[in-house]
Amino acid sequence: MQNVIETIRQNIALAHQQAVDCDKLIEELKTQGKGKFSAIFSEGFATRSDKFLPYVEEMASHFHDLIGQGQTDIPKDDLARIVQQLEIIFSTQAKFFEAISDKTQMH
Repeated sequence: MQNVIETIRQNIALAHQQAVDCDKLIEELKTQGKGKFSAIFSEGFATRSDKFLPYVEEMASHFHDLIGQGQTDIPKDDLARIVQQLEIIFSTQAKFFEAISDKTQMH
């Protein structure tokens, strides 16, 4: 279980860094009058934001609450939820980076 916890910890750190990068791009788009959306994810999170970082922070907080209690065996439902949220975040970040890359190559 310790390997799983460490892998999740590393993935959360990566998701956090990518969220910071995505959010910078979102801010640039907004200054150009683009990026007019109110939430990145419509389900899977309690958070509603037009930035990635709050979603990563929600997931990270839940994860740290679980391991902060000294649990070495995270309940499977909680583990599945965290992994699913990571998958959603990484997938959406990748699509976002791809869309931005495609647009910058066109100009």
